[in-house]
Amino acid sequence: MKKLINHCKHSNRMRLIKLSQIGMAALFFTSSVAGYGQSVYGATASEVLPNGGAGLMLTGSTDLKSVTSGKSTQGTYEDAIDSREEMQKRLAQNAKDAYDELIKNIAVADTDDFIYVREQADKSSKVLGKMYDDSVGEILKEENGWFLVESGSLTGYVDASNCIVGKEAEDLAPEIGYELAVVNSPSLYVRTDADKQSDVLCVVKNGEEYLVKGRQDGWLLVETISGDGWISEDYADVEWQFSQAESNEEEAIRLAEESYEKGKQLVEYALQFVGGPYVYGGTSLTKGCDCSGFTMALYDHFGISLSHASDAQRYAGVAVDGIENAQPGDIIIYSGHVAIYMGNGQIVHAANSRLGIVVSGIDFMTMLGIRRIF
Repeated sequence: MKKLINHCKHSNRMRLIKLSQIGMAALFFTSSVAGYGQSVYGATASEVLPNGGAGLMLTGSTDLKSVTSGKSTQGTYEDAIDSREEMQKRLAQNAKDAYDELIKNIAVADTDDFIYVREQADKSSKVLGKMYDDSVGEILKEENGWFLVESGSLTGYVDASNCIVGKEAEDLAPEIGYELAVVNSPSLYVRTDADKQSDVLCVVKNGEEYLVKGRQDGWLLVETISGDGWISEDYADVEWQFSQAESNEEEAIRLAEESYEKGKQLVEYALQFVGGPYVYGGTSLTKGCDCSGFTMALYDHFGISLSHASDAQRYAGVAVDGIENAQPGDIIIYSGHVAIYMGNGQIVHAANSRLGIVVSGIDFMTMLGIRRIF
């Protein structure tokens, strides 16, 4: 199991697990701790109520001036301070109780890759999806060495032998989960320091989510595109997230999206060699290559091996049904020739000794097929 997650590892498999603002306002957690038992709890009244509102509410006074002057007939200023300290304690306990409730009955996938989520407690049962390493599910019941879990969009059975549960899972939770700050103000300054007088780094908007990297005196250190900066936690809801199960349908969508993005990257990489020479039998993107050497070298750059033969590449990857379903990076098959599809009816390829590496229309020759490699 990993000690610190890469929060982007399965970002599209993440499902929101939310604690109440009141509970989370008092939860202070640093990623350096070894376990939840070492976390520090604390809160101020202004974290969950407007300044002065806590004193007014706790003394029962309807006159803010009487509270702050200590002249209220229903309670003294000292009473308000004492009550505020009590509220801080209650907030801290609420945060701990909420967190404990969140993680008390979880199963954490312990695998080098993934474990199957099945329809029934049987290894021959239908596969509904997968839980990847460090993914979390809520245990609904145990049945003959299987856990019925709810995770992401799935409810199904996982092999209990591949799960971490109980105290070990609870201790692991802070290391495999992370916090997001969700802005709840129309606009909010991100500052360079945890101080209202510090410089403004950037402005964030209502509903935007930012990774929480630290806490200090009612401020959250968040990661933004402009760099790390501080926002007041009065204007953000803090939510825990864990990686969770992925259904077969969700996996198919994710893989398609990843394939498309990789294809775009391959096309961008290929275009830098336009104008280069065509060399029969060549495989060098800079010194010269032929058509199949060009596609082979491009895919080799992305860690995929192809045969240096256009007729062999005709059977690589999987078939794509029609140009309307083609995407960037697909290999277009011609008679004795191959090219990389760019999108919008264009290809990039090592055409011939006269043209070299060029961009052409897809009707350069009669298309015989399309293969998807990613």
